[in-house]
Amino acid sequence: MAEEKKEEEVVEETVDNQEEIEETVETTDSKEESLESEMAKLQEEVNTWKTDYYKVFADMENLKRRLEKEHQNSLKFMMQSFIEELLPVVDNFERSLNVQNPSEEVKTFLKGYQMIFDQLMNILQKNGVEVIEAQGKEFDPNFHQAVMTANDENFGHNIVVEELQKGYKLKDRVIRASLVKVNE
Repeated sequence: MAEEKKEEEVVEETVDNQEEIEETVETTDSKEESLESEMAKLQEEVNTWKTDYYKVFADMENLKRRLEKEHQNSLKFMMQSFIEELLPVVDNFERSLNVQNPSEEVKTFLKGYQMIFDQLMNILQKNGVEVIEAQGKEFDPNFHQAVMTANDENFGHNIVVEELQKGYKLKDRVIRASLVKVNE
């Protein structure tokens, strides 16, 4: 009987141990589930932070590119207003050089004026100013402004017959369109 009692105690102890093991396994399983859910939440939060970071990084890169482009454009065209104010002076200079039948004294002055004018035009060219070619070219409303029409058989249809005022470009931007007379 003592042996049976011992066996019963061993069996009860084994059953108790199995119940404790099952409880431990259940608590371990529930802990693992809670850890997995917490890990999933943290992973989701990490993904949210990553997404936000990439969005902010992309926005900053776009801003950087836009500011660089604006800066390049401002450098490229910073002289535009100055050149626009200078163009009437250039026009008057050209008119003064077109004197008909000058005297010897005036010819000497005209040589000096021509040298100054050439120097001024070289400086403008170095800074990206170009004269728009018009005479004998096809009319282009992007570069020419038609103020008169003519009916000349020596020129084709829609060809610039006469340039009344020179036009100028600064790099690839038209500062002032050429005033022209166009053949019909």
